[in-house]
Amino acid sequence: MDEQPDHSDISAEEESSSTATEFIVPIGGSHAQPLAHGAEPPNPLERGNRITAKGWKLVVRRTWSDFFLEAFMDRGAVLTFFMLLTFAPTVLAAYSVATLFLAQNEQEVTQLTDELIANYVPDEIAGTMRDAVQAVVGSTAQGTFALIFSIIFSLLSSSAYVRAFARGSNTVYGRVEGRTVVPTWLTMWGLTFIIVIGGVAMLGAFLLRESIVVNVLEPVAEPLGLTGAVDYLLGIFLPIWQWLRFPVIALVGMILIANLYYFAPNVRPRKFRWLTFGSATALIVIGLVWWIFGRYLALFAGASAYGVLGTVIAALVALWVMNIVLIAGVKLDAEILRVKELQQGYDSERTIQAPPRSSKAALKYAATQQSLEEAARDLKKQARDDD
Repeated sequence: MDEQPDHSDISAEEESSSTATEFIVPIGGSHAQPLAHGAEPPNPLERGNRITAKGWKLVVRRTWSDFFLEAFMDRGAVLTFFMLLTFAPTVLAAYSVATLFLAQNEQEVTQLTDELIANYVPDEIAGTMRDAVQAVVGSTAQGTFALIFSIIFSLLSSSAYVRAFARGSNTVYGRVEGRTVVPTWLTMWGLTFIIVIGGVAMLGAFLLRESIVVNVLEPVAEPLGLTGAVDYLLGIFLPIWQWLRFPVIALVGMILIANLYYFAPNVRPRKFRWLTFGSATALIVIGLVWWIFGRYLALFAGASAYGVLGTVIAALVALWVMNIVLIAGVKLDAEILRVKELQQGYDSERTIQAPPRSSKAALKYAATQQSLEEAARDLKKQARDDD
Protein backbone atom coordinates (compact mmCIF):
# COMPACT_ATOMS: atom_id res chain seq x y z
CA MET A 1 0.00 0.00 0.00
CA ASP A 2 1.39 3.46 -0.98
CA GLU A 3 2.45 5.83 1.78
CA GLN A 4 -0.08 8.52 2.53
CA PRO A 5 0.91 12.20 2.20
CA ASP A 6 1.17 14.41 5.28
CA HIS A 7 -2.08 16.35 5.79
CA SER A 8 -1.10 17.99 9.07
CA ASP A 9 -1.01 21.52 7.57
CA ILE A 10 -4.39 21.39 5.82
CA SER A 11 -6.87 23.86 7.27
CA ALA A 12 -10.36 22.83 8.33
CA GLU A 13 -11.89 24.79 5.44
CA GLU A 14 -9.64 23.08 2.90
CA GLU A 15 -10.37 19.73 4.49
CA SER A 16 -14.12 20.13 4.17
CA SER A 17 -13.76 20.76 0.44
CA SER A 18 -11.28 17.94 -0.08
CA THR A 19 -12.12 14.86 -2.10
CA ALA A 20 -11.85 12.76 1.06
CA THR A 21 -15.18 12.33 2.78
CA GLU A 22 -14.04 11.07 6.18
CA PHE A 23 -11.71 12.74 8.65
CA ILE A 24 -10.15 12.00 12.01
CA VAL A 25 -9.13 14.72 14.44
CA PRO A 26 -6.59 13.36 16.95
CA ILE A 27 -7.08 14.16 20.62
CA GLY A 28 -5.74 17.66 21.28
CA GLY A 29 -5.17 18.26 17.56
CA SER A 30 -6.29 21.17 15.43
CA HIS A 31 -5.99 19.58 11.98
CA ALA A 32 -8.19 16.85 10.59
CA GLN A 33 -6.55 13.91 8.91
CA PRO A 34 -8.41 12.67 5.82
CA LEU A 35 -8.73 8.94 5.39
CA ALA A 36 -7.51 8.15 1.88
CA HIS A 37 -7.22 4.39 1.56
CA GLY A 38 -8.39 4.17 -2.02
CA ALA A 39 -11.66 2.95 -3.45
CA GLU A 40 -11.50 -0.48 -1.82
CA PRO A 41 -9.04 -0.51 1.09
CA PRO A 42 -8.03 -3.91 2.44
CA ASN A 43 -10.05 -5.12 5.39
CA PRO A 44 -7.72 -5.34 8.42
CA LEU A 45 -10.18 -7.67 10.18
CA GLU A 46 -10.27 -10.32 7.45
CA ARG A 47 -9.66 -13.88 8.65
CA GLY A 48 -6.31 -14.26 6.93
CA ASN A 49 -4.80 -11.26 8.71
CA ARG A 50 -3.50 -13.09 11.79
CA ILE A 51 -1.49 -11.12 14.32
CA THR A 52 2.16 -12.17 14.39
CA ALA A 53 4.23 -12.65 17.54
CA LYS A 54 5.81 -9.25 16.92
CA GLY A 55 2.33 -7.76 16.57
CA TRP A 56 1.17 -9.22 19.90
CA LYS A 57 4.26 -7.79 21.53
CA LEU A 58 3.32 -4.34 20.24
CA VAL A 59 -0.27 -4.79 21.50
CA VAL A 60 0.98 -5.61 25.00
CA ARG A 61 3.56 -2.79 25.04
CA ARG A 62 1.15 -0.09 23.91
CA THR A 63 -1.65 -1.27 26.21
CA TRP A 64 0.67 -1.36 29.22
CA SER A 65 2.23 2.02 28.41
CA ASP A 66 -1.04 3.82 27.68
CA PHE A 67 -2.71 2.32 30.76
CA PHE A 68 -0.71 4.85 32.77
CA LEU A 69 -0.20 7.61 30.18
CA GLU A 70 -3.94 7.81 29.44
CA ALA A 71 -4.86 7.54 33.15
CA PHE A 72 -7.12 4.50 32.95
CA MET A 73 -7.51 4.44 36.73
CA ASP A 74 -8.79 8.03 36.69
CA ARG A 75 -11.21 7.20 33.88
CA GLY A 76 -12.45 4.21 35.86
CA ALA A 77 -13.08 6.51 38.83
CA VAL A 78 -15.12 8.89 36.66
CA LEU A 79 -17.24 6.02 35.34
CA THR A 80 -17.74 4.72 38.88
CA PHE A 81 -19.01 8.14 39.97
CA PHE A 82 -21.62 8.20 37.19
CA MET A 83 -22.55 4.59 37.96
CA LEU A 84 -23.17 5.45 41.61
CA LEU A 85 -25.52 8.25 40.56
CA THR A 86 -27.87 5.59 39.21
CA PHE A 87 -27.93 3.41 42.33
CA ALA A 88 -30.36 5.19 44.66
CA PRO A 89 -32.98 6.10 42.00
CA THR A 90 -32.78 2.59 40.54
CA VAL A 91 -33.42 1.01 43.94
CA LEU A 92 -36.23 3.49 44.51
CA ALA A 93 -37.78 2.66 41.12
CA ALA A 94 -37.58 -1.09 41.71
CA TYR A 95 -39.13 -0.79 45.15
CA SER A 96 -41.84 1.54 43.84
CA VAL A 97 -42.74 -0.96 41.11
CA ALA A 98 -42.99 -3.74 43.68
CA THR A 99 -45.14 -1.58 45.94
CA LEU A 100 -47.50 -0.60 43.11
CA PHE A 101 -47.88 -4.17 41.86
CA LEU A 102 -48.43 -5.48 45.37
CA ALA A 103 -50.36 -2.51 46.73
CA GLN A 104 -52.64 -4.81 48.72
CA ASN A 105 -49.72 -6.85 50.04
CA GLU A 106 -47.24 -4.31 51.37
CA GLN A 107 -46.24 -6.73 54.11
CA GLU A 108 -45.06 -9.19 51.43
CA VAL A 109 -42.82 -6.50 49.91
CA THR A 110 -41.19 -5.90 53.27
CA GLN A 111 -40.85 -9.63 53.84
CA LEU A 112 -39.23 -10.07 50.42
CA THR A 113 -36.73 -7.30 51.16
CA ASP A 114 -35.84 -8.91 54.47
CA GLU A 115 -35.34 -12.29 52.79
CA LEU A 116 -33.02 -10.84 50.14
CA ILE A 117 -30.92 -9.14 52.80
CA ALA A 118 -30.84 -12.33 54.87
CA ASN A 119 -29.72 -14.39 51.85
CA TYR A 120 -27.03 -12.07 50.46
CA VAL A 121 -25.77 -9.94 53.37
CA PRO A 122 -23.71 -11.26 56.33
CA ASP A 123 -25.60 -11.37 59.63
CA GLU A 124 -23.22 -8.91 61.29
CA ILE A 125 -24.21 -6.07 58.97
CA ALA A 126 -27.72 -7.18 57.96
CA GLY A 127 -29.40 -4.76 60.38
CA THR A 128 -27.41 -1.79 59.12
CA MET A 129 -28.13 -2.74 55.51
CA ARG A 130 -31.84 -3.07 56.26
CA ASP A 131 -31.87 0.43 57.78
CA ALA A 132 -30.00 1.81 54.74
CA VAL A 133 -32.50 0.26 52.31
CA GLN A 134 -35.40 1.63 54.32
CA ALA A 135 -33.84 5.10 54.21
CA VAL A 136 -33.54 4.89 50.42
CA VAL A 137 -37.02 3.53 49.77
CA GLY A 138 -38.84 5.50 52.43
CA SER A 139 -40.24 7.93 49.87
CA THR A 140 -42.11 5.19 47.96
CA ALA A 141 -45.21 6.15 49.92
CA GLN A 142 -45.65 8.87 47.28
CA GLY A 143 -46.52 6.07 44.85
CA THR A 144 -46.69 6.91 41.18
CA PHE A 145 -44.86 10.25 41.50
CA ALA A 146 -41.90 8.59 43.19
CA LEU A 147 -41.86 5.88 40.53
CA ILE A 148 -41.90 8.31 37.58
CA PHE A 149 -39.30 10.61 39.15
CA SER A 150 -36.94 7.79 40.07
CA ILE A 151 -37.16 6.14 36.64
CA ILE A 152 -36.49 9.42 34.79
CA PHE A 153 -33.60 10.32 37.09
CA SER A 154 -32.13 6.85 36.84
CA LEU A 155 -32.26 6.94 33.01
CA LEU A 156 -30.62 10.38 32.94
CA SER A 157 -27.88 9.18 35.28
CA SER A 158 -27.34 6.01 33.27
CA SER A 159 -27.12 8.07 30.08
CA ALA A 160 -24.41 10.20 31.71
CA TYR A 161 -22.46 7.00 32.40
CA VAL A 162 -22.73 5.88 28.77
CA ARG A 163 -21.64 9.31 27.49
CA ALA A 164 -18.64 9.26 29.83
CA PHE A 165 -17.76 5.79 28.55
CA ALA A 166 -18.01 7.05 24.95
CA ARG A 167 -15.64 9.94 25.72
CA GLY A 168 -13.18 7.54 27.32
CA SER A 169 -13.42 5.15 24.37
CA ASN A 170 -12.72 7.97 21.91
CA THR A 171 -9.63 8.88 23.91
CA VAL A 172 -8.48 5.27 23.73
CA TYR A 173 -8.86 5.35 19.93
CA GLY A 174 -7.01 8.68 19.89
CA ARG A 175 -9.73 10.79 18.27
CA VAL A 176 -12.34 13.37 19.18
CA GLU A 177 -16.07 12.79 18.85
CA GLY A 178 -17.21 13.32 15.28
CA ARG A 179 -20.95 12.87 15.77
CA THR A 180 -23.05 15.96 16.35
CA VAL A 181 -25.16 16.43 19.48
CA VAL A 182 -28.43 14.92 18.25
CA PRO A 183 -27.01 11.66 16.80
CA THR A 184 -24.71 11.29 19.79
CA TRP A 185 -27.49 11.70 22.35
CA LEU A 186 -29.85 9.42 20.44
CA THR A 187 -27.16 6.74 20.28
CA MET A 188 -26.35 7.17 23.97
CA TRP A 189 -30.03 6.97 24.94
CA GLY A 190 -30.43 3.81 22.88
CA LEU A 191 -27.39 2.31 24.58
CA THR A 192 -28.73 3.40 27.96
CA PHE A 193 -32.01 1.61 27.31
CA ILE A 194 -30.17 -1.58 26.33
CA ILE A 195 -27.91 -1.42 29.39
CA VAL A 196 -30.76 -0.72 31.83
CA ILE A 197 -32.84 -3.61 30.44
CA GLY A 198 -29.79 -5.87 30.47
CA GLY A 199 -28.86 -4.82 34.00
CA VAL A 200 -32.38 -5.56 35.24
CA ALA A 201 -32.26 -8.93 33.47
CA MET A 202 -28.92 -9.79 35.11
CA LEU A 203 -30.18 -8.74 38.53
CA GLY A 204 -33.38 -10.72 38.04
CA ALA A 205 -31.41 -13.77 36.91
CA PHE A 206 -29.21 -13.55 39.99
CA LEU A 207 -32.04 -13.02 42.50
CA LEU A 208 -34.57 -15.46 41.02
CA ARG A 209 -35.34 -17.82 43.88
CA GLU A 210 -38.38 -19.61 45.29
CA SER A 211 -39.09 -16.69 47.63
CA ILE A 212 -39.25 -14.30 44.66
CA VAL A 213 -41.73 -16.52 42.81
CA VAL A 214 -43.90 -17.02 45.89
CA ASN A 215 -43.95 -13.39 47.06
CA VAL A 216 -43.97 -11.57 43.71
CA LEU A 217 -45.58 -13.83 41.10
CA GLU A 218 -48.15 -15.77 43.11
CA PRO A 219 -50.24 -12.70 44.11
CA VAL A 220 -50.34 -11.64 40.43
CA ALA A 221 -50.85 -15.13 38.96
CA GLU A 222 -53.83 -16.11 41.09
CA PRO A 223 -56.33 -13.50 39.79
CA LEU A 224 -55.07 -14.08 36.23
CA GLY A 225 -55.51 -17.84 36.43
CA LEU A 226 -51.80 -18.52 35.95
CA THR A 227 -51.20 -20.67 39.01
CA GLY A 228 -50.14 -23.52 36.73
CA ALA A 229 -47.28 -21.40 35.43
CA VAL A 230 -46.18 -20.66 38.99
CA ASP A 231 -46.29 -24.38 39.83
CA TYR A 232 -44.14 -25.06 36.75
CA LEU A 233 -41.60 -22.45 37.87
CA LEU A 234 -41.43 -23.86 41.37
CA GLY A 235 -41.39 -27.55 40.48
CA ILE A 236 -39.45 -27.79 37.21
CA PHE A 237 -37.80 -24.53 36.16
CA LEU A 238 -36.10 -23.40 39.38
CA PRO A 239 -34.16 -26.66 39.97
CA ILE A 240 -32.75 -26.37 36.42
CA TRP A 241 -32.22 -22.63 36.83
CA GLN A 242 -29.71 -23.25 39.62
CA TRP A 243 -27.34 -24.54 36.92
CA LEU A 244 -28.27 -22.02 34.23
CA ARG A 245 -28.12 -18.85 36.34
CA PHE A 246 -24.48 -17.87 35.87
CA PRO A 247 -24.19 -18.89 32.18
CA VAL A 248 -27.24 -16.70 31.47
CA ILE A 249 -25.73 -13.81 33.44
CA ALA A 250 -22.49 -14.20 31.47
CA LEU A 251 -24.42 -14.27 28.18
CA VAL A 252 -26.31 -11.06 29.02
CA GLY A 253 -23.04 -9.45 30.14
CA MET A 254 -21.45 -10.39 26.81
CA ILE A 255 -24.36 -8.78 24.92
CA LEU A 256 -24.12 -5.56 26.96
CA ILE A 257 -20.35 -5.22 26.53
CA ALA A 258 -20.61 -5.99 22.80
CA ASN A 259 -23.13 -3.17 22.30
CA LEU A 260 -21.13 -0.78 24.47
CA TYR A 261 -17.89 -1.45 22.60
CA TYR A 262 -19.56 -1.22 19.19
CA PHE A 263 -21.75 1.87 19.51
CA ALA A 264 -20.01 4.06 22.12
CA PRO A 265 -16.78 5.09 20.29
CA ASN A 266 -16.67 7.27 17.19
CA VAL A 267 -15.40 4.28 15.23
CA ARG A 268 -17.27 2.45 12.49
CA PRO A 269 -16.16 -1.19 12.45
CA ARG A 270 -16.84 -3.23 9.35
CA LYS A 271 -19.09 -5.64 11.25
CA PHE A 272 -20.73 -6.15 14.63
CA ARG A 273 -18.98 -8.79 16.72
CA TRP A 274 -20.56 -10.37 19.78
CA LEU A 275 -17.20 -11.28 21.24
CA THR A 276 -13.79 -9.71 20.77
CA PHE A 277 -10.51 -10.32 22.53
CA GLY A 278 -10.99 -7.17 24.59
CA SER A 279 -14.61 -7.86 25.51
CA ALA A 280 -13.87 -11.51 26.40
CA THR A 281 -10.97 -10.44 28.61
CA ALA A 282 -13.13 -7.79 30.28
CA LEU A 283 -15.98 -10.24 30.87
CA ILE A 284 -13.69 -12.84 32.48
CA VAL A 285 -11.88 -10.33 34.71
CA ILE A 286 -15.14 -8.65 35.78
CA GLY A 287 -16.59 -12.03 36.71
CA LEU A 288 -13.46 -12.74 38.77
CA VAL A 289 -13.71 -9.34 40.48
CA TRP A 290 -17.28 -9.93 41.61
CA TRP A 291 -16.48 -13.49 42.69
CA ILE A 292 -13.73 -12.08 44.92
CA PHE A 293 -16.18 -9.50 46.27
CA GLY A 294 -18.65 -12.28 47.06
CA ARG A 295 -15.94 -14.21 48.91
CA TYR A 296 -15.13 -11.05 50.86
CA LEU A 297 -18.77 -10.69 51.91
CA ALA A 298 -18.95 -14.32 52.97
CA LEU A 299 -15.65 -14.49 54.85
CA PHE A 300 -14.50 -11.06 55.99
CA ALA A 301 -17.33 -8.50 55.92
CA GLY A 302 -18.65 -9.36 59.38
CA ALA A 303 -15.18 -9.67 60.91
CA SER A 304 -13.95 -6.35 59.49
CA ALA A 305 -13.26 -3.62 62.02
CA TYR A 306 -14.95 -1.17 59.65
CA GLY A 307 -18.23 -3.10 59.59
CA VAL A 308 -20.67 -1.89 56.96
CA LEU A 309 -18.24 0.86 55.94
CA GLY A 310 -15.72 -1.79 54.96
CA THR A 311 -18.35 -3.50 52.80
CA VAL A 312 -19.22 -0.21 51.09
CA ILE A 313 -15.53 0.49 50.43
CA ALA A 314 -15.06 -3.02 49.03
CA ALA A 315 -18.09 -2.55 46.73
CA LEU A 316 -16.72 0.79 45.51
CA VAL A 317 -13.34 -0.77 44.78
CA ALA A 318 -15.04 -3.61 42.88
CA LEU A 319 -17.01 -1.10 40.77
CA TRP A 320 -13.86 0.95 40.17
CA VAL A 321 -11.85 -2.08 39.03
CA MET A 322 -14.76 -3.20 36.83
CA ASN A 323 -14.82 0.14 35.00
CA ILE A 324 -11.04 0.16 34.63
CA VAL A 325 -11.28 -3.30 33.07
CA LEU A 326 -14.03 -2.13 30.67
CA ILE A 327 -11.81 0.71 29.41
CA ALA A 328 -8.81 -1.63 29.22
CA GLY A 329 -10.89 -4.00 27.08
CA VAL A 330 -11.55 -1.18 24.61
CA LYS A 331 -7.82 -0.47 24.58
CA LEU A 332 -6.99 -4.09 23.77
CA ASP A 333 -9.43 -4.08 20.85
CA ALA A 334 -8.06 -0.74 19.63
CA GLU A 335 -4.44 -1.90 19.70
CA ILE A 336 -5.33 -5.20 18.02
CA LEU A 337 -7.03 -3.18 15.28
CA ARG A 338 -3.96 -0.93 14.97
CA VAL A 339 -1.65 -3.92 14.55
CA LYS A 340 -3.95 -5.51 11.98
CA GLU A 341 -3.99 -2.20 10.06
CA LEU A 342 -0.19 -1.99 10.19
CA GLN A 343 0.09 -5.53 8.85
CA GLN A 344 -2.13 -4.48 5.91
CA GLY A 345 0.06 -1.45 5.16
CA TYR A 346 -2.02 1.30 6.80
CA ASP A 347 -0.20 4.30 8.27
CA SER A 348 -1.46 3.61 11.79
CA GLU A 349 1.70 4.28 13.78
CA ARG A 350 0.17 7.35 15.41
CA THR A 351 -3.52 7.22 14.57
CA ILE A 352 -5.78 4.22 14.08
CA GLN A 353 -7.24 4.51 10.58
CA ALA A 354 -10.64 2.93 11.21
CA PRO A 355 -13.30 5.22 9.69
CA PRO A 356 -15.35 7.37 12.07
CA ARG A 357 -19.12 7.20 12.38
CA SER A 358 -19.20 10.90 11.49
CA SER A 359 -16.75 13.77 10.93
CA LYS A 360 -19.00 16.84 11.30
CA ALA A 361 -18.34 17.61 14.95
CA ALA A 362 -14.65 16.75 14.55
CA LEU A 363 -14.25 19.32 11.77
CA LYS A 364 -15.96 21.96 13.91
CA TYR A 365 -13.63 21.06 16.77
CA ALA A 366 -10.60 21.44 14.48
CA ALA A 367 -11.84 24.82 13.21
CA THR A 368 -12.34 26.04 16.79
CA GLN A 369 -8.85 24.90 17.80
CA GLN A 370 -7.35 26.63 14.76
CA SER A 371 -9.17 29.83 15.67
CA LEU A 372 -7.82 29.66 19.22
CA GLU A 373 -4.30 29.00 17.95
CA GLU A 374 -4.58 31.95 15.55
CA ALA A 375 -5.67 34.21 18.42
CA ALA A 376 -2.71 32.97 20.46
CA ARG A 377 -0.30 33.69 17.58
CA ASP A 378 -1.73 37.20 17.22
CA LEU A 379 -1.24 37.80 20.94
CA LYS A 380 2.36 36.58 20.77
CA LYS A 381 3.06 38.70 17.68
CA GLN A 382 1.61 41.78 19.37
CA ALA A 383 3.77 41.18 22.45
CA ARG A 384 6.91 40.88 20.31
CA ASP A 385 6.03 44.01 18.34
CA ASP A 386 5.55 45.96 21.58
CA ASP A 387 9.05 44.92 22.69
